[in-house]
Amino acid sequence: MNTGVRIGLYAAGLAVAFGAAYGAGDRFGPAPAPPTPVEHSEHREGGAGKEHGQDHDAPPAT
Repeated sequence: MNTGVRIGLYAAGLAVAFGAAYGAGDRFGPAPAPPTPVEHSEHREGGAGKEHGQDHDAPPAT
């Protein structure tokens, strides 16, 4: 068997092995942590307010 074929088969075997390990880890690994709650104390009562929309019409920062 020539060297190129051996290297190709070795690389394919590694790809299969790492793919199987990744799939098994994704399937049987620990559950992801729940997202942390977002603080909403900065919002005013009654909606976003007048100031919220003022920066939407400004050109993007360069």
